[in-house]
Amino acid sequence: MGHLVSVKVEFADVIEFTQSRTLDIPWSLWQITYAGTRVLLIAKGDCLVGTDLRRGQYEAPDAAKRHTTLVLPTPTVIQARVNHAATAGGTRLYAVSNQGIEALLPGDSNRMQAIDAAMRLAQARVEAAGRTPEVIQAAKENAELVLRGSFASIGWTVDVVWK
Repeated sequence: MGHLVSVKVEFADVIEFTQSRTLDIPWSLWQITYAGTRVLLIAKGDCLVGTDLRRGQYEAPDAAKRHTTLVLPTPTVIQARVNHAATAGGTRLYAVSNQGIEALLPGDSNRMQAIDAAMRLAQARVEAAGRTPEVIQAAKENAELVLRGSFASIGWTVDVVWK
């Protein structure tokens, strides 16, 4: 057995992201914003949180009492993804608008860079949603329920210790 996924976090957020273009003024700390692209993204995704059972260690197994202690690493994010499906449940670009001189520049490379940056921000937020203390605690509790049930089915009791 490898990872035991014990929590799936559903994620949804509205992300407003602006990628500005600026011009530095020489010999000063000032910058002039002359263009930019604003992206409004309705981000949806999910995050799987679980424990790597391969890193678990048994301490003080007692075959006579059929009892052991299992030391496990703290649950972590195993997979986080932004759902890019075109269906109603996926991430959607709600608005993309150019500001300043950006609206006059030919081509859409800056627009695509702004969309990519907004998607990277969405991905980071999905991952962060799986790292909250509440999610980690829920992952621990769910993993303990599964493991105690598995051990009970073969007649053993187990104490789970998190490191």
